[in-house]
Amino acid sequence: MTTRAPDALAPLTGDEAQHVLSEALAMSSAAEDATAILESRVQALTRFANNEIHQNVASRQQALTVRVVIGRRCGVASTSRLDSSALRQVADRALALARLTPEDDELPPPAPAAMVAPLERFAAATAACTPEERAQAVGPVMQAAAAAGLNAAGALSTESICLALATRGGRFAYHPETYAHFTCTVRSDDSSGWGDRHRRDWRELEAAPLGATAIRKAEQSRVPVAIEPGAYTVVLEPSAVAELVAFLAWLGLGAQSEQEGRSFLSGRMGQRITGESITLVDDATDPRGFGRPFDYEGTPRRRVTLIERGVARGVVHDRRTAARAGVESTGHACAPPAVEGPLPYDLVLGTGDATIEEMIGSTERGILVTRFWYNRVVDARRTIVTGMTRDGTFLIEGGRITRGLRNLRFNENVLDVLARADAIGRHAEPTVFDYAGNCVIVPALRTRDFRFTGVAPF
Repeated sequence: MTTRAPDALAPLTGDEAQHVLSEALAMSSAAEDATAILESRVQALTRFANNEIHQNVASRQQALTVRVVIGRRCGVASTSRLDSSALRQVADRALALARLTPEDDELPPPAPAAMVAPLERFAAATAACTPEERAQAVGPVMQAAAAAGLNAAGALSTESICLALATRGGRFAYHPETYAHFTCTVRSDDSSGWGDRHRRDWRELEAAPLGATAIRKAEQSRVPVAIEPGAYTVVLEPSAVAELVAFLAWLGLGAQSEQEGRSFLSGRMGQRITGESITLVDDATDPRGFGRPFDYEGTPRRRVTLIERGVARGVVHDRRTAARAGVESTGHACAPPAVEGPLPYDLVLGTGDATIEEMIGSTERGILVTRFWYNRVVDARRTIVTGMTRDGTFLIEGGRITRGLRNLRFNENVLDVLARADAIGRHAEPTVFDYAGNCVIVPALRTRDFRFTGVAPF
């Protein structure tokens, strides 16, 4: 194998990853079974504020995790170094932890050999994107904002990533991918607008048009007025819908929480839980998303129908929860130690046939919400969350936007919001949540009686 200089800013190739994993497994020969997982990530970012670029950075991060099994005991250890000394140390730590860990009667056996169909998730243009190209993309946004007397801030980032897994039994899986993100907030003294997009190919971010949208919203929302808290018809743009739907992944679409009785689905499988127009699946193969072909146990990911026409149909499984339920794993094991159990990472909400413009045009009085922020769980079993609007909240009167509103706090049941939806967008946008790495693909929604509980001072 030909190795590159350790400071080379590129993710590991399949051969390089396999070499590292094979060495880590060899260091773990005292275990009865072992799995090694490697993630290598190259990140580059151009950040701007006050209509000026102020930062260009690039970095490479890597994490190697070794999971060993001795009898009914399991040990997990990780390192960010890939030299032979570090591989020996991480293997020794995993073995020591396995010997100290209490026996686990539910410890699943190793995943059986399975064919993993590759997913094309790598865009060479993103991997090769330069600081100059990023600057050329964000430059027109800053210039347009300055010309309008506004202040633009944001970032354009690109990533090249590889995930590789190898087992003592000889299995090896490798998945390369790219990710690009543009986000921009445009502000005046009393208003703000926002644009955001996630793509595999950075050239599809279309930073200038997104920046123009943020500028328009900042201008439209000047001199915002307060509106009385209460129940309103709302038009939620995809980013706002994504914030709500993403909570469902953590509140009960994984089998562990459902089996432990903590999920909003516990005891409700086969029952209607939301509106008939709502179908929600987890699908790593959706071409709009960023799904991976296998999970952290090496099991191929399967498409799972979670809610079908409003009826609860399923949850996602790893090998442990699947054994409890007497079913097969759906390929949703999280990274070790996976204390949360399996989770859906590629949620897709079914689309409808409306545009945002049509939703606004058919609303006599309501509120347009660009996005939510500072969202928190109030009641997990009832899917109640709270949060605030941000960066573009508008009053709709007579089928048109009339003025900007001061931001509002909401308190809502996510499933009920979906049940009250009377229009669903025909176009869905992917949103990647960087704190968890999960992707949610959702359209815009119009829903009735959305409950706002307070008005912000801004």
